[in-house]
Amino acid sequence: MPSLTDGEIRRALKQVEETRKQLNLVDGEGHGTGRLVLVIKPMPTRVTADWMAQQWRDQKRLKKKLGSYPSISLSQAREIFKRDFADMIQRGRSIKIAGDARPGTVADLFEAYVGSLKADGKPSWKEAEKGLNKIADTLGRNRPARDIEPDEIRDIIRPIYQRGKRSMADHVRSYIRSAYSWGLKSEHDYRSTSVRRFRLVYNPAAGIPTEPKNVGTRWLDEEEFIRLYRWLESPDAPVHPPYTRAVRILMLTGQRVEEIARLHVDQWDAHERIIDWSKTKNGKPHAIPVPKIAA
Repeated sequence: MPSLTDGEIRRALKQVEETRKQLNLVDGEGHGTGRLVLVIKPMPTRVTADWMAQQWRDQKRLKKKLGSYPSISLSQAREIFKRDFADMIQRGRSIKIAGDARPGTVADLFEAYVGSLKADGKPSWKEAEKGLNKIADTLGRNRPARDIEPDEIRDIIRPIYQRGKRSMADHVRSYIRSAYSWGLKSEHDYRSTSVRRFRLVYNPAAGIPTEPKNVGTRWLDEEEFIRLYRWLESPDAPVHPPYTRAVRILMLTGQRVEEIARLHVDQWDAHERIIDWSKTKNGKPHAIPVPKIAA
């Protein structure tokens, strides 16, 4: 069977509109690689035309939709069929598991990673999204994620570090490293909802060192602790009031900074003097009593 032409498609659409009978237009012979088929159907108010990949397997005919005509042109449908289906059919694999064979872009990877953080209820997803959006613009949003090299990551981080923003430089490295680590693991994860596969072979940020952390060697003794707390109650220098309250709650509860910073009034039980967290870093809810001095 010869290859389809745009003229044949137009004539077939008109024929179905007049006869109200379905037509299937096959593109080429399809020996060994299945077939690209345009299924034209009469509907109550219109005529639809859908591109389908067709395969005979285990004495059954399988079909999978590629898209609709004319949104996807004849040439585009051929390209998609060749890219995503022809090789699978040639190897005897079912087209039912076929998907977009193009490697995911930098934007695809970062968006999918942020989506996984959001789905897992991680409060850090907003900051990660903000940081990765800027990084994607610098690296090139539409570049394949697997093409990014370590020296490109280094060239993003170095100016930040040289400006004295060492903590920010570490955060940028962490965002990129975490996104690529997720991408490597998600490649064969059947639970992943990402529409793209990234074909990553390594993490370009993994080998970039971090700034050595300055670990504290001393802590406040009891007298210093009390003196700081009293100062926070009545500071002798301009300090934004919420900051002093937050630090005092930290001192009296021993909770994580992020958990105190994100506190909402609804989490406070004034009668019982209890702060309740439904979500925490370890995913387990907990509540703590608050001393009278902090309540």
